[in-house]
Formats: sequence, structure tokens, C-alpha cells
Amino acid sequence: MAGIAGYFGPAREPEVLQAMVRKLAHRGRGGEAFYLGNPVFMGMRGTAQDEQQQPAYRHDDSVVVLFSGVIVNYASLREDLLRKGIHFRTDSVAELVLHLYEVYGLNVTAHLRGRFVFAVHDTLKNFVFIARDRMGREPLYYTTTSSGTFVFASEVKALLEHPGVQATADMRAVDAYLSMGYSPGPGTFFKGVHKLPAGHRLIWNPGLHVMIEPYWQWESYMHGDPSLKTEDDYAERYHDMLDETIERATIGLSNPGIALSGSVEESVIANALVKNTGRSLESFTVGFDDGEAALAPAREIARKLGTRHTELICAPQDMAKLPEIVWALDEPVADVSALPSYMLMQRSAQSTDGIARGNGANEMMGGLLPQDVFQRVSHLKGLHGGIYGMAARFMPDSWLEKQYDFSGSLGPRRRERLLALLRETRKGSGIARRYNMICAVFGHRDKMQAYSPLLSPVMDSYIDGRKDPAGWHSDFATMLALQRDNALSDNTLMQADKLAGLASVDQRLPFMDHALVEFTLGLPDRLKYHEGKGKVGLRSYLQRYVPGLPEISRRDAEMPLHRYMTSRTMRDIVETCLSERAVASRGLFKPEAIRARINESREGDMICLRQVFALTMLELWFRVYIDGEKGWGH
Repeated sequence: MAGIAGYFGPAREPEVLQAMVRKLAHRGRGGEAFYLGNPVFMGMRGTAQDEQQQPAYRHDDSVVVLFSGVIVNYASLREDLLRKGIHFRTDSVAELVLHLYEVYGLNVTAHLRGRFVFAVHDTLKNFVFIARDRMGREPLYYTTTSSGTFVFASEVKALLEHPGVQATADMRAVDAYLSMGYSPGPGTFFKGVHKLPAGHRLIWNPGLHVMIEPYWQWESYMHGDPSLKTEDDYAERYHDMLDETIERATIGLSNPGIALSGSVEESVIANALVKNTGRSLESFTVGFDDGEAALAPAREIARKLGTRHTELICAPQDMAKLPEIVWALDEPVADVSALPSYMLMQRSAQSTDGIARGNGANEMMGGLLPQDVFQRVSHLKGLHGGIYGMAARFMPDSWLEKQYDFSGSLGPRRRERLLALLRETRKGSGIARRYNMICAVFGHRDKMQAYSPLLSPVMDSYIDGRKDPAGWHSDFATMLALQRDNALSDNTLMQADKLAGLASVDQRLPFMDHALVEFTLGLPDRLKYHEGKGKVGLRSYLQRYVPGLPEISRRDAEMPLHRYMTSRTMRDIVETCLSERAVASRGLFKPEAIRARINESREGDMICLRQVFALTMLELWFRVYIDGEKGWGH
């Protein structure tokens, strides 16, 4: 792990840049390195080797590079540059990027395979060039101060160490969060602070001109490979790419581990690593304290593949770690899986130098519950839709829960949303509108009931501007594109990076390798989702190499939210953060509406449980980052 930070503008006392970099201390187990090239001031935190080999300088010091990340094709790129007659002084990735920049200029990103964010100061051309990897696996935030200084960092908490950057909440981001469960880019919860989008580059010059442009786009790969004629052809190529990509995933790790949740994607990773590398691997799974359901599949997979297996139990009292998670993430998330992910990263850091996980496979291959609901309901039109609507209205909860593998009790609010989705589907409403109805933490009606006059003016300002992506070949493909547009980099991968960074553990995500992603985008829909099952291509891989492996159900994989939210630990946090006095003092919501939500959540309504969790994380964020209360953060 590593992180970078810096500012471009008038020089400040050295302690400013030092404080920014030291705020990233958790992202690297080594030391710090700095570059002071007035008006460009940059630094990084990484491994001990990073400290010794960064920044990388051109022979005449006219170009300097700072780098954070992992390049899995490092060896082949280095060999190619050596053949071109380029001399290396170190074996650092920063120097590799330096020489690639000398050869290819701004097109350097086209040659890099992996996760990265880097900054190049070219003193001859008098600009700074910053780039973020295609998937957005490495984060980068930036802002411009009132005096015109450009400030950037891998995490917002480092930005806030610059005296010109103030922590002020953006109400539009709060509203978007309550819709989506995360803060969609390019904005953030902090007014004036932005995310550099995945697959983009930024160029800054001393004239205070900032240009941001994409160098990679999803839409370029929406069409499949014309040389592949059948689904079997696609499946064969996909399986080969899985083996090649996963084998690369642990390059540079001396003692890798694997997450083994019992999901299809992580079983694929475990099998490919064991089969292709022959390495002895340590595996980890996180379960809950309500029995064996979440542990048994991973335990059996570990036995069959011969991994050294560790089981972790996430208990209700672990909810006390939520404030530290909010501090780590910079922005709140309404995703309870952040807690078991936190525990996984903390434990794996004790005995490995990196861990491979399956993040991103669900988003790319139709494995999420909202994707499943969308696909099932999207076919219910005409008479079939009317019949199903009647059944959904009058059949018992147990029938609907079985249909969609809902976690916990269905509850009247979730049934109301499903019926509303059916109506919108029969009306032919846009895909973005329908998918937002499935994913929303707070729907429009919920916001009308809960918002105070402070939030009402920005209600649904993000949702109203969300449009259907154009050009995709089916409603399903368009829905996947909606999911990827923000949720992948701004939620799934952001959580993965920040929680791994908090533990200083190197996390490898083979399904987010851009070459595999590009091929996956063109896969036929039936190899992603078919007959009520997502991740079809991954399932066929397992059936080919290790048939009979167990798979954890979606229900068993999820935290038993009602029991954890009503535990003494969480009730204390909720009563502190969402008391009528606290809500009234914050001024965002009507206290009586929030109290009603809390009461309904204690009855087991799943939507209300998720809403109360989201509101609690939001209030924790305000207390940690806006109020600066001590005792909440890291």
C-alpha cells in the first residue's frame, strides 16, 4: 500500500506537506519521500523500498515522478524499455513510469496494467500530469483553495491538513448518499473537494489551468470479439483469461492470502491460484455469531483446495468499530458489509503481505440482488405483469422472500417498492428510474417525510439528473452500465482500498484487471445472468475444474441486520447519534420522522433498518469530520 499528497502553488512551511503525507501513514509500513520543486510540492507514504527509490528523477532532473500502486506487467514493460536502450538506475515502478513517459508522453497509461495513481512534474513543459487507473482501484481527491492553490491526496483526510482546505458538508452529496448509499462522484461530501474519475487524467499548469479528460471509457468495449462465434467460444476464452489474470494477481507478494467467503468468485480465485501457482496459501472467511451457515461453504472449499484456513466471527459488539470505519472511508457508506471487510483486512494483515479478493465480480456479472430483481421484473409486462402484481400484493412475505432470496423479513415498505417497480416496468419507464427504485436507501416518499427545510431544496438533485447510458445492446447491459458508472469505483472499490489501507495490507482484485474487464464487457448476457443466476461464466469455470464446490447463499452471506442493529452496542450508538436532541441540533431531518424510522426498524422492517444504519453512519461522519469530536475516529 502507498499514498500520495501534495499541492501546487505558493510555498508553505515544510510542516504542511509533512502533515499531509503523515496523515497517510496507515497506507504504508515504510517511510516518507518528498519532492520540493517550487511551485510543485509533493510527497508519498509507502514501503521502505518506496522511500528509498522515490521520487524518480530523469537524468537531468527535468522530470520527476511519484507513484502509488502495483503494476502487474512491470517485468515485460521494463524489458521492452531496456531493448529500446533505456538505462535504469533502480528497480522502482516510479522510474518505470518515468521512462514510459519519456517514450510515450501522456499516453503512458495505455501501457500500464494494474492499479495506480501517479504524478509527473515535467519542468520543461511546465505542467503536472496526474493519472488514475482505469477501474479506480487507487483513489485520488483534489480541490482548489480560495487563493488558487491546487491540493491533491489519496485520501480526503490528508487534503484537510492543508490550511487552505476546510471541511464543509455538501448538502447535495448528503442527498445523493441517502438515495444511493454512498457518495457518487465526481463530487464528495466535502464542498469543493472532487474525485478524479476512474480512467481519467488531470493536467495542471502554473497559469492555474486544470484540464481533466478520460483516457479510457467503458463504452469502447461494449461489443464482443467478432472472432468468437458461439457462447462456448466466449466461455473458453473467458476461462483462459481468468487463469492468466488470477495468476498475475499475486505478483510481488511473498506471502499472499485469499479471502474465501464461499462466493463463486472467491472460489474461482482460490482454485486458480492453487492450480496455477502451486503455492501454499492462507485463506480467511468472516461469519456471524448465529451459526454455521456463513462458515460451512468456505470451510469445505478450503479443505478441498488445501488452504490454511482461518475463521473470523463478526459479533454484534463489533458494531463499535463503525466510527473508525467512517474515519477510514472519508465518507459514509450505508453498506453493513464494511464491518466484516474491516475485520478481514485487520486479520489478514497480521500474517500476510497481501490478500486476493473477488470485489467487482458481482457488479460485472449480474451477481447483486438489485440486478437480480431488475432482471426478473423487467420481463413482467402485459398480462404477466398484472398477474405477478396481484401475487406480489396478496401472497405472504415468505413467498416473495423465496423469489428473491431477500435477507431478513420482507416488510411492508419493501413490498410497496416492489409493487411500485412493477408499475413502472409496465409503464415502460427508463432503466435508470427503475434501477434507482431498487437500490434506493431513501426513496422520494421517504425523503418527503424525513427532510427538514435545510435538505428539501436539494431533494433528488442527483437522481433527477441520472440518465440511461446509451448504446448498450440490452436492458440488462444498460442496467450493468448504470451500476458501474459510479457504484463500482465510488463504493465497492473505494471501500476495498480504504479498509485495506487502514490495515496497511496490499489488496489484489483480479476481477478488476482492465484486460479482463474489457473482455467481460463484451460477453453475451447469458454468460453473466441466466435463469435467475448471475456470474454464469464463473460458475461454468468451477464446474469445469472443481465440480461440486459448495456456494454460500446470498441470505447466509449477509449480516443478520435486525439482531445486530438491535444489539446493546448499536442501540447505544443510535441513541447517541439519532436522539431527538441530536437530530434537531443537526437540522437536516425532522426528529419525529427519524424516531418513527427507529421504532419501525426495531420491528424488523429491512428498509427501515438500512435507513437507520445509513443515518447513523452519516451522523458519525459529521461528528468525525465536521464537528471534529474526539474519541470517534482513528
